[in-house]
Amino acid sequence: MLRFVSIAFVALALAAAGGCRGFDIAQTCIFADEDGNVVTVGYGSAEKPHTNTYVNPFTKQEMEFNSTLAVEVELPDGDSFVAWRCMNFERSGTMYRTDNGRWMFHANGFTSSLYERRPDGGYNLVFNGVLCEAPKSDRTGDDKWRKMKKDAKGKWR
Repeated sequence: MLRFVSIAFVALALAAAGGCRGFDIAQTCIFADEDGNVVTVGYGSAEKPHTNTYVNPFTKQEMEFNSTLAVEVELPDGDSFVAWRCMNFERSGTMYRTDNGRWMFHANGFTSSLYERRPDGGYNLVFNGVLCEAPKSDRTGDDKWRKMKKDAKGKWR
């Protein structure tokens, strides 16, 4: 029994050290900024919702936000982090934040922004990129999407 517990502990430690992210990546996109820096983002979702908190700007109370959406972001220097969808007070796009609050990633259509926390609690913009490559996915189509067809005049219907 002791041997089984030891093996289980070692397996758990290796999974934690290996960066077990807790979600499946469905799509990977590469963003580049005007200086040639490249950030790779894997978008995915988990089976169970991840809970993070935010401060309500009106009541100043801490509230919970649950989402299954997450990203794995690889920085230009090779470091990476996992961030979960969080409350977004921007007007568009989707915001993701690491559990420790150090990083925030904002996906907005074919652009992205990356923010790093300052010592005073605010955030500095450290990367602002444009989609430059979206590798093909192995995922197949979903039946809920209809096929677009052209009419006799060549217009989509």
